[in-house]
Amino acid sequence: MKIQKEYLLGAALASMAFGFAACGNNNSPGTLFPGVKTGVYQQVELFARPAVKEGTEVFNAHDATNRTEPYNDPTLSANVSSFMTNVAGRDATTTAVATAILSTDEMVVDLSQVAATTGAYLGVETKGALGRSKFGGRALNDDAVDLDLGVLFGNTLNRARPDLVPVDDKKESPCLTTDNIGAQNPNNGPFPFVDPPV
Repeated sequence: MKIQKEYLLGAALASMAFGFAACGNNNSPGTLFPGVKTGVYQQVELFARPAVKEGTEVFNAHDATNRTEPYNDPTLSANVSSFMTNVAGRDATTTAVATAILSTDEMVVDLSQVAATTGAYLGVETKGALGRSKFGGRALNDDAVDLDLGVLFGNTLNRARPDLVPVDDKKESPCLTTDNIGAQNPNNGPFPFVDPPV
């Protein structure tokens, strides 16, 4: 485990170095890391909504959506909608709301929630109705995959947002609402917060 932690720490530091180098706006050697050229940041992956792209989008579209603005991706949106309708068998209202929430690959936070003591994945989108903070973002112990699966295959939206999904479509697939791996809890070790293998 010690080797894994040291490897991950090294990888994290290397990523930070690359990130700092990539934030420049020219191709001259960087001042933070002499000899490292700076350049224009190039997005190569989206992962704010775990399991959404991987589970709902056709594989051939992944590279294109990885390079698209996370808040405006018609390909991912069309794929989520198609998946909800044709694979999950959800009704039009549930499909529309799930598509609007899940195809925006961003972490949404509500900075007015000053009393919040922790982040909560989908906290803003569900107005805290899942029994968690309204702040949004994502806490280290959030089981984000199960929350996404609950939107896709469960009655999460009807429970959490009856103002948007007033009628339960009764087309849930309860056995698909979890990956059967709990949140890695507690994440109380030092950075990079690596827990023992599951």
